[in-house]
Amino acid sequence: MKQVLLIAALAAPIPALADGFVLGAGRWTCGDALQVSQSGSPSQVGQLAGWIMGYWSAETFHRETRFVDIVESVGAEQVFKSTLEECGKAPADTAVFRVVQSMIRNTR
Repeated sequence: MKQVLLIAALAAPIPALADGFVLGAGRWTCGDALQVSQSGSPSQVGQLAGWIMGYWSAETFHRETRFVDIVESVGAEQVFKSTLEECGKAPADTAVFRVVQSMIRNTR
C-alpha cells in the first residue's frame, strides 16, 4: 500500500514555480523613484524607503554574517541614498527591485 501512495504522489502534477511577484515601490521604475525622492509626498517617500529597507532587511536572514555586518555598519539612510544613486546610473525604466538585487549580489 505504501508503494501505491508513493507512486500516486510522484505521478501527481507538480505545480509550476513562478519567478515571483514584486509588490509596492520595488516595482516602480528608477525614474519614478528618483522623482518621488526629490518631490514626492512624505507618504510616497516613506513607501519607497520602507520597501528598500524591507528588501535589504529580509536579505540579512539569508546571507552570511559578513553581509549582515556590512548592512548594519552602513545603516538605513546610506542604503537608501546608495540605492537612489544606483538608480540614477541605471536606465530610467529599470525596476527598483532589479537595482537592489544587483547591489545585494555585489555586496561583499
